[in-house]
Amino acid sequence: MARIVIVDDDELLCQIVTRTLAPAGHVVVAVRDGDDALESLWENGPDLVILDCALPGKTGLAILREIRQSAMFSTLPVLILTARRSEWHAKMAITAGANEYLRKPFDAAELVETVDRLLAATATVTLDSHFLDDKRVAELRIALGERQADILLGMMERDIAERTGVIVSALAAGDTETALTQAHALRGASDGIGAVELGRLCLKIEREGERDGAPIAACASATVKAIALARVASRDQAAMSSA
Repeated sequence: MARIVIVDDDELLCQIVTRTLAPAGHVVVAVRDGDDALESLWENGPDLVILDCALPGKTGLAILREIRQSAMFSTLPVLILTARRSEWHAKMAITAGANEYLRKPFDAAELVETVDRLLAATATVTLDSHFLDDKRVAELRIALGERQADILLGMMERDIAERTGVIVSALAAGDTETALTQAHALRGASDGIGAVELGRLCLKIEREGERDGAPIAACASATVKAIALARVASRDQAAMSSA
């Protein structure tokens, strides 16, 4: 089962996509305005995004470029689903970072096959306990309560993204002082929520002079996804308990 965000202002189309993917157990979250797309990614931690091109607010390609420029969502699979039929536009979308391009009206079997293929391509990335310690998260929920723990984890998603971006840029520019300062701050926050591997990589920058930003960027992306999944799982469990 995957969590999928679809950004499309056509309510009926969103319902059709939801019904098409539901038999596979996928949960589809619809976003109707382009300006709300990135915020929805933070809130839902999706495994895949389906984007229309013509949207209120930001266009689909503008959203796609923001996704690809984000340290946290740069590897997120993106499927463009649009009524635009020109090969030129399809090529432009793929160049901008889309993984697949389907045209409306779509064939249901083709949509399911494309979604399955994109999800399978990312399934090799395993989110195990060294990205986020489940026991530590459980302790936070007991100590702070579900709501406050969820707020804290949401803040950490953003903090990890922002600080990692600064660290990677500083390392690339040879700005050791900034990289060390941000790595120290991020290590403390990571240890607090049980992001063990991220804390270890921060320590490596601090004490061992690590100057390659790629490992911490990849780890931060996986950690943010692990946090998002933990938040979603907690909400789903709370909803089932109250049902």
